Amino acid sequence: MGYKLQFRIMLLLLLLSACSATKKITYFNDIAASSGIDSVNRYPQLKIQPGDVLQITITTLDKDISLVLNPNPGNAAGTSGGLTEQGYLVDSAGNITLPIAGTLNVKDKTTAVINSEVGAILGKTIRNAYVSTRLVNFKVSVLGDVAHPGSFRIPAERVSLLDALSMAGDMNATALRNDVMVIREVNGIKRYTSLNLNDSKTLSSPYYYLANNDVIYVKPGPNRLFPSSRTVQLLPAIISAISLVTTIILLSK
Repeated sequence: MGYKLQFRIMLLLLLLSACSATKKITYFNDIAASSGIDSVNRYPQLKIQPGDVLQITITTLDKDISLVLNPNPGNAAGTSGGLTEQGYLVDSAGNITLPIAGTLNVKDKTTAVINSEVGAILGKTIRNAYVSTRLVNFKVSVLGDVAHPGSFRIPAERVSLLDALSMAGDMNATALRNDVMVIREVNGIKRYTSLNLNDSKTLSSPYYYLANNDVIYVKPGPNRLFPSSRTVQLLPAIISAISLVTTIILLSK
């Protein structure tokens, strides 16, 4: 009887340990208790900073004027306004210089505001000028305990922390999900915060949606319980096998 009790206690401890480990590697494991309440976090609009590169396309009904307003980046050498092969480089003061429109300060402005301001300036001399602005050097970096660390170009103006982790192949099973660091530069000052991906409140954090050049560092956790993600993947099969062996032993007594 004592022998059977020992096996039952061992099996119970193993199951409890497995449940605890599964909870630690699950994102936002408190959401089930939140009754499906949505986060009210509105993503911040991307604001242009010095060092950003803008692709500004201006379309008019006159093809010749359009050619003047959209100089060939391939002939950028020696041109003013910070025109590079990718687009207009925002200088340290936050300025760019456009043909006809002249010098424009774009620091802390959204692409929509830039479109409106450039359109208003050109509208004084050019009719029906359509302006389209896009940030072309938007990237984030993901480092640490993830499947594929690296830097990733973002084709849109919005990317979340989960999007970035997905691009990096997700966090490994050994990673600390309750202490993910986001490093961000604001006005030349490095700022950082720790986010808990086990807590749904992170969805409302101002760092949940990323800014240009943000760095995400995923800290590795202790490897004593689970030395590899493969171990976690095999955990259900291991538990089932131990349970089956234990049942056979108990029934054979």
